[in-house]
Amino acid sequence: MAHDDVLEHVEKIVDGFGFLLVDMNLFQAGRRKILRVLVDRVGRIGLDECAKVSRAVSDTIETLDLIGDAYTLEVSSPGIGRQLSTENDWVRCVGRRIEVKTESSEFVSVLASYNEGLLTFEDGKVTDPASVLSAREAI
Repeated sequence: MAHDDVLEHVEKIVDGFGFLLVDMNLFQAGRRKILRVLVDRVGRIGLDECAKVSRAVSDTIETLDLIGDAYTLEVSSPGIGRQLSTENDWVRCVGRRIEVKTESSEFVSVLASYNEGLLTFEDGKVTDPASVLSAREAI
């Protein structure tokens, strides 16, 4: 079981659907391996889309025997309280309310755009992601 091989194939599958890979973990839980894949897209991903990704990932893993042992595959979207920090996080959260904390301020606003490495919010605030200490999607 090569984590990088699995990651490479999962990334290709997710990209092929036009979605964003938020996170992937392959770990041992007792006798079984768990492959947890978090996917999203601008606007939000639905259950049907997660099911398509799940089928494609499962088919590829089985065909190429990437994991080898019994495993459980979990494909879902990230939860609201998940920490945001990567470029994929900013891209997928455009149009969503974000709770942001920087050294100089804390605010909740809708992320209007992520362009040229800057986060622009509907209330006019513009922030460099490097200055964000923490950010989470807000309800």
